[in-house]
Amino acid sequence: MSESELRQLLIKQDVEGVLNAVESSLPGQPGNATRRNNVSGCRIFLRWAFDSGQSVLSPAETLGAAYLAFLKRKHPDTPASVINRLAHARNLYTALRDQGAVAADPFTQLDAPSNDPALHKEAYTEAEIQRLLTHGNAREQALVLLGAHAGLTGPEVAKLNWRDMQFEQGVLSVRGREVPTGTALHAALQHYAHSQGVTQLFGGEGKVFPELDNDHMVRAALFRVCLSGNVPYRAWRALRNHAGLRMLNLTHDEQRVAQYLGLSTLKAVKFIQRAVDRGMGQESDDTPHKMSKP
Repeated sequence: MSESELRQLLIKQDVEGVLNAVESSLPGQPGNATRRNNVSGCRIFLRWAFDSGQSVLSPAETLGAAYLAFLKRKHPDTPASVINRLAHARNLYTALRDQGAVAADPFTQLDAPSNDPALHKEAYTEAEIQRLLTHGNAREQALVLLGAHAGLTGPEVAKLNWRDMQFEQGVLSVRGREVPTGTALHAALQHYAHSQGVTQLFGGEGKVFPELDNDHMVRAALFRVCLSGNVPYRAWRALRNHAGLRMLNLTHDEQRVAQYLGLSTLKAVKFIQRAVDRGMGQESDDTPHKMSKP
């Protein structure tokens, strides 16, 4: 098909005609899943563009961003679908350019959203955290707050040793970083430490949770606390997200939140910022800080 004929199909908004013309230039082999998915994604894009009055032949600079916004509204809980459909639209423009039908590509400068599952997890609410603490014993309260206030990962909790804690300074030493505690976590750790015979005066040695050998056991322990508190179970990361929400609400500093959670990139903080923007964050007077001697 000639360039002019393909352009005429775009002008006439002939979706199936355009697809027939470019299908051989799309990724995949005839009839396989990759090709079928690309054709389907291109069909969705073309119908959206034509229905919304967008010009595919001479696209506005904002077309890519507008389509991304449409996909996010259509797939709010499945970022992989957003990324895949966006890739299909990019592939369509590559095919159109290769056949000489268009010159501009509205997706060239568009940043694709991340499909990191960590960015799309929920966070425990403040009310849910309080229910967990109310129904938990000393050990379980310390466990919950290490995730919800200190923002430790499951593996970090499983490996945590009493010697990692500096009670007088109010900090935890975790993987080379110092994690300050707030009032609630500091009190919970002291209460649990005393129940285990570990005192501030003499310190301690050995694992904080000797029965939790790995991340799986940490999650199982959280699951049991959720059952007793009648709180819907979410992954351990949802506790870390809660910690991030608290810190971001208090500091409004993404870099500081990343350091606090032990993240090497700001990418994972984006979920937390979006959550704050949606109003999920709640103010707390239990600011993470180095505690004075109790």
